[in-house]
Amino acid sequence: MSLLKVEGVTSGYGDMEVLHDVSIEVDSQEIVTIIGPNGAGKSTLMKTIFGLLTPTAGRIEFGERDITGMPPDKIVRLGMAYVPQVENVFPSL
Repeated sequence: MSLLKVEGVTSGYGDMEVLHDVSIEVDSQEIVTIIGPNGAGKSTLMKTIFGLLTPTAGRIEFGERDITGMPPDKIVRLGMAYVPQVENVFPSL
């Protein structure tokens, strides 16, 4: 059973499409790494999965539940969270 399924997702910022027809499937207990150069769309993919961006096409499922375009607070209640890279979390250190 798929824990996370992204099917044919297109997403971006305004008129600028960053992701085009992206699909990925993650099974339960599977570990996946998304790697690529700056500007490849890694953050856009994660923001789209976690509801911070709304896809213009495609579907996202979490545990067989359609979460496409669902607000982040509802996605968190389902048990999934997004923790972006933040530099200087503690600026005084």
